Amino acid sequence: MPFDAIEYINTPRWLTSRLGLERIRELLDRLGRPQDRLKFVHVAGTNGKGSTCAFTASILAEAGFKTGLFTSPYVETFHERIRVNGRNISDEDLTAATLRVRECAEAMEAEGGEHPTEFELMTAVALVHFAHVGCDIVVLEVGLGGRLDSTNVIAVPEVAAIVSIAFDHTNLLGSTLAEIAHEKAGIVKKGSTVVSWPQEPSAMEVVEDAARRAGDKLVVPDFSLLSVGKVTRDAALLTCGTALEHEGHTPCSDSPRCAAELRAEHAPHAQELQTGAEGGSTCETASERGQHAPCSDSPRFAAELRAEHAVPAQKLQASSSIDAHRTPMSQVEGTLPMRQFSYRGREYATRLLGSYQPSNAAMAIEIAGTLRERGWEIPDEAIARGIAETRWPARFEVLDQPAGMPTVVIDGGHNPQGAGVLADSLRDVFPDKRPVFLVGILVDKDYRSMLRAVAPLASAFVCVTPPNPRALDAADLAEAICETCGELGARAAIEVAGDFDDAASAARKIAGSEGLICAFGSLYSIADVKAAFLRAADSNSLQP
Repeated sequence: MPFDAIEYINTPRWLTSRLGLERIRELLDRLGRPQDRLKFVHVAGTNGKGSTCAFTASILAEAGFKTGLFTSPYVETFHERIRVNGRNISDEDLTAATLRVRECAEAMEAEGGEHPTEFELMTAVALVHFAHVGCDIVVLEVGLGGRLDSTNVIAVPEVAAIVSIAFDHTNLLGSTLAEIAHEKAGIVKKGSTVVSWPQEPSAMEVVEDAARRAGDKLVVPDFSLLSVGKVTRDAALLTCGTALEHEGHTPCSDSPRCAAELRAEHAPHAQELQTGAEGGSTCETASERGQHAPCSDSPRFAAELRAEHAVPAQKLQASSSIDAHRTPMSQVEGTLPMRQFSYRGREYATRLLGSYQPSNAAMAIEIAGTLRERGWEIPDEAIARGIAETRWPARFEVLDQPAGMPTVVIDGGHNPQGAGVLADSLRDVFPDKRPVFLVGILVDKDYRSMLRAVAPLASAFVCVTPPNPRALDAADLAEAICETCGELGARAAIEVAGDFDDAASAARKIAGSEGLICAFGSLYSIADVKAAFLRAADSNSLQP
């Protein structure tokens, strides 16, 4: 019988979570320490880890680096946890790396030691694969916490990034933000650079202290320089170097002739840019960092001018305020809408539509800027293209649906903060719709706070039990929703579904063809939800 790598890694007896670095250190020592042959961006935090990792990996790949990406959990396929330049690990490579890891793991157990856990096995498989294929850099997402997470077996990363810290896994990480931040900031090591979300004060104090004790520079994005724009099909016009026709205008190509024409047309601007200075303090906010001024003869200079002049000025101005220029999704034509935003005076666009995603992208922009300061060549156009090309499932993902079916949004929000930003995004993108929420939640989450965030928006709830041992039973969830709606004075229909097909069918019937369905609550449910709506769409297309 052929070896099944996924079945081996998911063997029930080592699926338990046991924090600590002893097992993973021994396992990787036996494997020849593959992590020592790699460079890393290490990312911890509570909300936005996956999206920030995806943005960062896409930027690095666009800059020409062979980039590994390790994330968890998977949404649709096990293989997506290990990617190189956006491609999932193949069956053959997964099998080869896992066989090497299994040999060493079984030797540990045979010699009286503990067998590594599932996540430790997965981490080792990823590092073996990334080293084998010769990745230039790896974006490594922490699984749980940071200080004792198996990914923290690496030495000094190029960047230790800490995204938004919130309450989650409090039974393991602590009951206060400061205690949780202590675990997250455990990835900070002397010789790195720390990029941190502007945390709540108690958490920020912990992060600042960790950076100070390590002697590391701390960079914090300045969200006062972030302007979140509208959702539109035309947002791709704002990506550097992207040639798209728009009202008769086609942005220039990357040719020397284009650069020369831009230099001639904007010579005063070029002279002004050359007077800038490169710098950066040890650091309060990113806005205090100096601006690097490229030579007017460089491709990067041409890219900056292309970015600035790719669309008419009035178009750039129109995207600067979401309140004044919001475009509801119901008015957006086509299947690839994008969200515009600007950060530190530059225009960007992303296919990740959530109103919170520009903040995650700003984190990635600061990570890229920090890497550039450490000697990595990352052109501005690679940052813009990387953000525009980022794909990340189940983060306010709008599914492709045939005509006559409601709009379906899939979101992996699974804690109160995630539910809160999901509600903000729904108000932003679909201001005139009351969604039908298809919800499945794990029992160890603060699900009552999650429900309070979305209940005021809801027309109905369809409850389902996720495929996880920690799942909250759908009937218990329905009871909690009823109580929450009563507390808030919200009115919403509530149904309990036996499985995901029943849940998708019920949600469709309630929403109607012009309605909105939002599935959220657990990343472990996403694959089942997507499959159910895909089957429903196929069934709908077969009807006369």
